[in-house]
Amino acid sequence: MKAYERLKTCKAIVCDLDGTLYLDQKPFDFSFAFLQSVLDSNKNLFYFTNNSSKSRQSYLNKLKEIGFPAHDDYLITSADCAISYLKQHHIFPEIYLVSTRDLQNDFTTHGFRLLSNQEVKTDHLPKAVVLTFDTELTYEKIHTCYDLIIKDLPYVATHADLLCPVSKNIFKPDVGSFISLFQTATGGKTPVVVGKPTAEAVNAICKRAKAKPEEIAFIGDRLYTDIRMAEQSNMLAVLVLSGETTKEMLAVSKDQPDIVVDSVKELIPYL
Repeated sequence: MKAYERLKTCKAIVCDLDGTLYLDQKPFDFSFAFLQSVLDSNKNLFYFTNNSSKSRQSYLNKLKEIGFPAHDDYLITSADCAISYLKQHHIFPEIYLVSTRDLQNDFTTHGFRLLSNQEVKTDHLPKAVVLTFDTELTYEKIHTCYDLIIKDLPYVATHADLLCPVSKNIFKPDVGSFISLFQTATGGKTPVVVGKPTAEAVNAICKRAKAKPEEIAFIGDRLYTDIRMAEQSNMLAVLVLSGETTKEMLAVSKDQPDIVVDSVKELIPYL
């Protein structure tokens, strides 16, 4: 019961999206009441997605279309974390970005110049290789990325989720799978990962929420990203069983949440 009491005193509620508030692009019916309850409780509401296949604007448009509260300040993405990391470490402005066309705008609006495959082939080396969830991935991009990684350039990935949920129990390969491909091809080279569950993601959340980790509740459906990050950083870790994780998976996992519920609906009385 202490965990539920702590939930009531949290200053900020941060929600994962896929599997937590919606699935297969369809919102859970109970998500609307839950989000309204968060706002009514005078807690700060945020969304955090590792999925870097879409731009911030696409996510905001989608949230508005669904009918969720959708202010720009509410949204944090793993691409935001990558942009912050690159700027913080002065890896700027030219990069080779492996991404969808939609996501490119998030980087260009922050002053990055995205080198083309042709520019890289003429030995115009970028400051870094940045790997995102590129659902438009081509062999040419794979080859170029490989060529740059073996040159020991800074190599950053937005997240390391192995799979992305499509619908209940149906998935597609995510960035973690791409990382494994390049690790095999390059003889073991791995990127700096900046999305959940890393310290960069925790810092992004705390900065946006203007709160300490112990004042924040993170709600998500994935053990090795959502729950691990919350647990390791002393956020309140809330697992929902509406997405990827099953009770059987939870029973054998080293990542153990403070609260387990079937859906966010069960949290409403404790806000």
